[in-house]
Amino acid sequence: MPVSYVLRRSASTPVDAPVLEPAQRAVVEHPGGPLLVLAGPGTGKTTTLVETVVDRIERRGLRPDQVLVLTFSRKAAEELRTRITARLGRTGVLPTAATFHSFCFGVVRQFAPADMFVDPVSLLSAPEQDVRLRELLVGSRDMGTVAWPDALVPAIRTRGLAHEMQALFAQARAHGWDPDDLAAVGRASERPEWVAAGQVFAEYLEVLDAQGFVDYAELIHRAGLIAADPAHQAELHDR
Repeated sequence: MPVSYVLRRSASTPVDAPVLEPAQRAVVEHPGGPLLVLAGPGTGKTTTLVETVVDRIERRGLRPDQVLVLTFSRKAAEELRTRITARLGRTGVLPTAATFHSFCFGVVRQFAPADMFVDPVSLLSAPEQDVRLRELLVGSRDMGTVAWPDALVPAIRTRGLAHEMQALFAQARAHGWDPDDLAAVGRASERPEWVAAGQVFAEYLEVLDAQGFVDYAELIHRAGLIAADPAHQAELHDR
């Protein structure tokens, strides 16, 4: 005897709202504008963030697709999506929850010049960044293109110096500095190693541009420049 199966969508039942502490409630009820929340591990930051999103959608009239939630890891982004979906108890269009880098990568790709669609920009992995930077450091010493302080010359070939340069370049971009800015700060502070790092930084960016790559710090920097451009602000804000 043949057996027939019928597929039915299960009803989405919202998860009950958690009981929030006064400090958490104050965050959820914040009227709008920038708000910095500082709290240690296990204090309920994720719960507070989820309830803030739910409040904006269910009580303040925000459309789900107008909410953007950014975090540091894919695991955290997946947890946020799952918990927000459970609390809203609905399917269909939902808030965007992603990592900073994945969102910024999408912005950079979307607003890239038309001639870059043939060879779109690619994200440089950490091991690839390490290899390229170490090659640049060694080349800068061998060809004499960078005036390295004598104390740093023995460290040029080491992985440790490459990691220090990565961290320094990331901090420079976080401050919105270009290579010339980093070198200028080095001269003003009488830090010749920073001046040398600024020269390597300039060459590093040129090499990545020529090869169609960006690293993680450069990715966020470029997305920030796009978001600050009046030509794109209205579209990004509307999204």
